Amino acid sequence: MESPLPGQSPTGGGGDDQSWLYPKYINNVNVFICPSTQNYIRTTNFFTNWLGDRSLYDLSYYAATKKKSPGSSYEVSGFWGDARQNVAYARKTSANVLTWVYRCIPLAEYQYNRAYVGTIANPSCALLFNDGDDGYGGTRNNFPDPIDNHGAAGTHGAFCDGHAVWVSAHPESKWITTLYLGCDCNP
Repeated sequence: MESPLPGQSPTGGGGDDQSWLYPKYINNVNVFICPSTQNYIRTTNFFTNWLGDRSLYDLSYYAATKKKSPGSSYEVSGFWGDARQNVAYARKTSANVLTWVYRCIPLAEYQYNRAYVGTIANPSCALLFNDGDDGYGGTRNNFPDPIDNHGAAGTHGAFCDGHAVWVSAHPESKWITTLYLGCDCNP
């Protein structure tokens, strides 16, 4: 079995636990908060994370709303595949971000991504973190909506090669293609 990327939970690449990052890699809790939200991290609530390290409980989950609530403003995109489409699901690893073959067949409304099926991923396209978005209250999951961190304008993505960018949701194909290449999935 390949080793997951540093700090990925053994429970899967889709979990939003970021407790492994603090304080070893990131020592400022504000890094976990999007300035467009009212989220916060309490520095008094500790627990022992899955690595056996003492960490902040509020980093073990994503806040799920931009309103005043504890938790990270970001989600972990540490997975490949789309179980809803019967596409193999796997955690991203340092090896498979160089070798993953895109398999997910784009839904009919996203046919512009069909040309990527069968091509090989690379770290500059592989998403690792993005603004939180669970698709509740009648909104779309994994697509910028008015209730999300930056509203319907777009979202931030951080990639396995270390770069981060703002991705506009206009036209919507920009974010849909970023998500497809970033995780081999449909929104």
